[in-house]
Amino acid sequence: MILVDTNVIIDFWKNPTDSSRRVFENEEVFVCGVVKAELLHGAVDENSYVKIKKALDCFPEIVISSEFWDDLSANLFRLKRKGLTVPFQDAMIATIAISNSLRLWTLDKHFSVIKSVLKDLTLFRLD
Repeated sequence: MILVDTNVIIDFWKNPTDSSRRVFENEEVFVCGVVKAELLHGAVDENSYVKIKKALDCFPEIVISSEFWDDLSANLFRLKRKGLTVPFQDAMIATIAISNSLRLWTLDKHFSVIKSVLKDLTLFRLD
């Protein structure tokens, strides 16, 4: 099971490859509210907003539990203690992946740095 990051979806919409298409077709790929919000925020007009929303509705969504916020706070603290400041939404995405035992599919290189502190984070890469 895979949690997909915003940049992967944008990249797929702009330049779909056979390998990424196979992942979307053959794996259980989830989105989270952060990814949905980032993508919908990027809509340029009402029509594109509706198209993006409809496309995202095809994915199962991870629901955030009340315990998530404690996990996120602990992870942000651990990152800060190691001298790492990361975007809040990326800390959220990493924590959602960890909390739900999902592999994170992202193109952002800084998630490798996050993983160096948050050892339970599993990153997914195309072969």
